[in-house]
Amino acid sequence: MTTGRKVLLTATMATVIVMVVITPIALHAATTGPCARHQLHVRSNGTQGAAGTIYGAWVFTNVSTDPCTMSGYPSLALYGKGGRPIPTTVKQDLQPGPTDVTLRSGGSATFHTTYNEVAEPRCPTSFVMQVAPAGSTKALFIPATLVPCRGIVHISAVQAGIHRA
Repeated sequence: MTTGRKVLLTATMATVIVMVVITPIALHAATTGPCARHQLHVRSNGTQGAAGTIYGAWVFTNVSTDPCTMSGYPSLALYGKGGRPIPTTVKQDLQPGPTDVTLRSGGSATFHTTYNEVAEPRCPTSFVMQVAPAGSTKALFIPATLVPCRGIVHISAVQAGIHRA
């Protein structure tokens, strides 16, 4: 075989390898969309407190077979006995700030909350927390006991991985 044909054959093989290996990876990455409610499960990963400030960690897990992306601050609402809404002000001021987090199947992302529970003699107690990923209007509901005096809950953006309170 001549040198010209060897070069042409090598270049053709390299092009085929790129098309077979790299193109599906690039297409897969390009099609990763925002996480939808049906792709996610959310749970508490513990709380701890000191001097009246309660810290909580909440974990989203991708329960679907498709990857998805989260970014920013989840929305949050609290409900008391009988499903009555508890007036809640969510302040997006905890670290980390927003960054894109891609969740593969089974992957997780954590956000944190803090609130003060000693500002008043009787603060409302939640029984259910409504959580929606940033940018979504469809929420998940989980059992959650929070006692935020004055209804103020501070929240972080999601961060990759599972983290404790």
